[in-house]
Amino acid sequence: MASPDTTSRPEPIAPRWVRGLLALAVAGPLLVVGLVLARSGWRSDIHGAFINHVLFATDRGQLQLLGFEYPPLPFLLLLPSATDTWAMLLGAMAVFGLVWLVLSDCTASRSMLPFVLLVGMLWTPIGISLVASDFNEAVGLFALYLGWRHYRRWWETRRTIHGLMTGLWLGLAFYTSPLGLALALVAGVVLPLLFPRLQIPPFASQMVLLAFPGIAATITWAYLSWIFTHRVAFPFTPWEPDSPGFLTILMWTIPYLVVAVLALLRPKATTAGVVLPFLLLVAANRAGWHFSLAFATGMLTLVAIIALPLDLDRWRRGAVVGAVVVQAALAWWLVDWPRTTRDDLAARAVAEALATTPGRSILIDDRWATRLFKWAPSMAPYLTTRDAGFEIALSDPGAKVRYVLVTPDDEGLSLDADVRPPVGFIVDWSWGDYTLYRRPDVPRITVRYDAVLHATSEEATR
Repeated sequence: MASPDTTSRPEPIAPRWVRGLLALAVAGPLLVVGLVLARSGWRSDIHGAFINHVLFATDRGQLQLLGFEYPPLPFLLLLPSATDTWAMLLGAMAVFGLVWLVLSDCTASRSMLPFVLLVGMLWTPIGISLVASDFNEAVGLFALYLGWRHYRRWWETRRTIHGLMTGLWLGLAFYTSPLGLALALVAGVVLPLLFPRLQIPPFASQMVLLAFPGIAATITWAYLSWIFTHRVAFPFTPWEPDSPGFLTILMWTIPYLVVAVLALLRPKATTAGVVLPFLLLVAANRAGWHFSLAFATGMLTLVAIIALPLDLDRWRRGAVVGAVVVQAALAWWLVDWPRTTRDDLAARAVAEALATTPGRSILIDDRWATRLFKWAPSMAPYLTTRDAGFEIALSDPGAKVRYVLVTPDDEGLSLDADVRPPVGFIVDWSWGDYTLYRRPDVPRITVRYDAVLHATSEEATR
């Protein structure tokens, strides 16, 4: 596929060390805040779920036990170190990359307004969560923004390499969020059909370059999941049980709304495409493609950066900056700061106590132990429904395991110990809605209650 040979003046780019220092100055504080939260005993449900699945596979020494869950990329990135520190470092590196790219755009357009838009979103409790609790979505936003930058350059220069890079980066974004595929289809099919000026001849090649990598990534992951697990890992995100609604997204995307209005006031019809990502988020929510508020706010902030008109006068620039300040102030005022709950403290105390037991000595229905496994430092002590031998141990636990654990969420689908004790077991302790049964001939397990009791006394004094 040939591309016209286009030549243009090199864009002015700030020195790398300047961009690096500024990007580090933005991403560094987010990482520090996240590490302080982790040091205080807090862990997000999302990071806990990813870390637990990776620990299960690494403790068993079988990578396929990841189960080809979706999205795959966060699991693979956590393999070197399934810890909060490494997860937050990955999120900080993604944020660093975003700031680096936006600064490149700033120096090319000779305006720091895109940088202000990005920092105004990141330096809030909403933005902090991209590092502290949703590193996977930070990685996804980085891939999406790279894809969008190449898409814009492709339309401006008609160089095929940018179209290829657009498709590849959007395909990679699919491995962190199903919205990567949706955006590839929007950029490759919907926008060019709605706005023929965005069609790059030949149009069929444009659709293939943009949409094929995402579709290929979808088919590949579905096929691999079927081969290894005999089921298709549909691109849903179970780690995010809910997504922000229409009004919530509107409330926390004030700068995007201001930029969208400024763009739509221009005579170019193609600027109407600025509203499509917002409509995509609303549609994705209804389709079950869940995402966090941080992802929605970050994505629409990046859309605002790309759609930002370059020739704004002073009062319009002031309106954009004012919107950034208002949203940041509202976020610090209204968004709750992450806190460790009493249930988290109880689950962590139980998980740390059980970590001292021998391997595969605790029978547990892991489908109802999400709260406990969020804090498990190792999965080696547990015999779960995903392990070979679970059904045998379930039929005769006294011969196969030392302990049987019933969790608060257990509905008795496989373990009826919440109704009657297993044969040959006695109650070791029942605390924090967790009940541990043990064989009389094995050592007792001691749980430290002090952290939870201290937290309960603090709550009582408030």
